[in-house]
Amino acid sequence: MTGWVSLGILAILSFGALLAIGRLKGGLWQIAAAAILLGMTGYALQGRPSLPSSPAKSLGGSEDAAVQLVDMRAEMDQSFGGAKRWLVTADSFAKQGDYKLSASYIQAGLKQNPDDPDLWSALGLQLMLASQGQMSPPAQLAFDKARAIRPNYPAPYYFAGLSRLFGGDLDSAILLWEKALTLATPKAKWKPRLESQLKAAKALQAQALDTSQVKKPNN
Repeated sequence: MTGWVSLGILAILSFGALLAIGRLKGGLWQIAAAAILLGMTGYALQGRPSLPSSPAKSLGGSEDAAVQLVDMRAEMDQSFGGAKRWLVTADSFAKQGDYKLSASYIQAGLKQNPDDPDLWSALGLQLMLASQGQMSPPAQLAFDKARAIRPNYPAPYYFAGLSRLFGGDLDSAILLWEKALTLATPKAKWKPRLESQLKAAKALQAQALDTSQVKKPNN
């Protein structure tokens, strides 16, 4: 059994257990499911799913998850100019957990490169991380700026979808991830990872729909 198959089975079983227990009220089950998907992000980014199954390492805390998200954003970057030097240093600050310092450093880079979408996208992610994954107005503004400069840039759509997922809006997350996927180049390193997350999110969406239909009272 390959790692991808194991990952898919584990995700679906976890989602099914959350819904079957039925003890998570309101949007709490969606938040719990978001945590599972973030764990999948960690597996996809850290692991090698094409290899046979092996014991998976824990994410080990929010810092590890943030490192994985920073790395995924770096794979989406398309800068080949001077902005890269700002991103390397800013990412090192972020991987140490200092998101505010990382954001400040990126802002310094934007003073010299105001039209660089990778810098704007990186700023959006750091502001998100500093806000515990929430899409704050400044983070949204940064992602909007990146998208305005480069309309076919996938990073703003991916991270906006991740924020929607953490907020319990699974349907919007799926739509944004589908958009990001359409912008992937054929050999994009991050493409298989997003495809895996998207499949799991759709499985959760289908499971939630089935559960809601079962619970409808008979007329």
